[in-house]
Amino acid sequence: MTYPIASAITLLLGLVSFFQNDKTLRYEDWSYEAEIRTVMLYPFTGRPQDMLQPPASPLGTQNLVLEFDDLVDSPEDYMVRIIHCNSDWKPSGLRALDYLFDYNEFNVNSYEFSIDTKLAYIHYRFQVPRVKIPGNYLLVAYRENNPKDIILTKRFMVFENRVNVLLSTGLNNITSLSRMNQQLDFAINYQDFPIQNPMEQITIVLRQNQRWDNVIRVTKPTFFREIDKMLEYRFFAEKDYFTGGNEFRFFDMRSLRSPGQNVAYTDLSKRPTQVVLGKDKPRIFEVYSLLNDLNGNFIVSNMDTGNGVVESDYVETVFTLESDPLPGDVYVVGRMNNYHYIPENKMQYDRSRGIYTGRQILKQGWYDYQYIIKNDTLPMNYLEGNHFETENEYEILVYYTPLEMRGDQLVGYRHITLNERLR
Repeated sequence: MTYPIASAITLLLGLVSFFQNDKTLRYEDWSYEAEIRTVMLYPFTGRPQDMLQPPASPLGTQNLVLEFDDLVDSPEDYMVRIIHCNSDWKPSGLRALDYLFDYNEFNVNSYEFSIDTKLAYIHYRFQVPRVKIPGNYLLVAYRENNPKDIILTKRFMVFENRVNVLLSTGLNNITSLSRMNQQLDFAINYQDFPIQNPMEQITIVLRQNQRWDNVIRVTKPTFFREIDKMLEYRFFAEKDYFTGGNEFRFFDMRSLRSPGQNVAYTDLSKRPTQVVLGKDKPRIFEVYSLLNDLNGNFIVSNMDTGNGVVESDYVETVFTLESDPLPGDVYVVGRMNNYHYIPENKMQYDRSRGIYTGRQILKQGWYDYQYIIKNDTLPMNYLEGNHFETENEYEILVYYTPLEMRGDQLVGYRHITLNERLR
């Protein structure tokens, strides 16, 4: 038997009012209703591991797919529109006709009902339409013919490698000047791409583990070699380093019958099913330990039935962190919630037990996560620690602002993994 999700979310998390009070368009990854869950946008190749890849695709061979669940019993008519954005994710001055081949209104027609789940949902799938020019794009999904009734927004990128992104000495140039940081040094070669004023028309954005909350934005190169058509970026200031972080914590709830790694127990008698994770502790003073993680990502999967898309159930996942009270708010974050510091992801402190606890509604699968503290005195990674040995993914995004156009173009893209592990 299936049960509607709205009452469960209201009871467990009190989220409905938080999500539904504000439908103001946000130019970021965001779900505007509590029932919209597990939003994924990725390059579709037919290989399951590619669902972990960033939502970036080459111009002309764009193959991006949007998937999400609506935790209700009946399907609705959803539509999508696309907005071109500049490198800072503010809307550009381009019209839809400048970057789209079709009218900017697309139907979401593909959906499936969940099967034998306690919480009923409908799984939607949408092939993102191709665009004319490279750049940043915001996908906006909304209800029926009302563009103001937004249900989700999702960022994606389409690139055209008109410049070459060169790592100075392979991956060896990504070094640490301390035991906690990681550094990216690289050069941009534009010999095959005429740029009138590269010092003013090129902007670099660096991203770690597909996060948008801690990107580094660079507007000026360290060295400009005009004869060689080369811009060099070498970073010496600490503000231009990424903290190494730690390997992500993870848990395996692909099976609700046989709990996986880092799951303490599963209570199938509850509706929704409750999955209680093992008790965590701060890792700030621990030495680095190698773990094979997903760099903050997650995989939807069901080992009990084999069909993770529509047979994976939504469960109440309980997080527990053993710690003294800290001077700030503690959140459980990862790609599962886009690193958002919102009430659903916030931990509550129980002084009588000396623990922080948090609850999230998540779909069956394998999840990476970490604990982040938000205050003015402690670093965000205080509970996790920072190590230069940590495996992290990086993206180097090169934006070009044409003199004759009203929008930035993504003319260079490179994805690399530092300290890559064999999986």
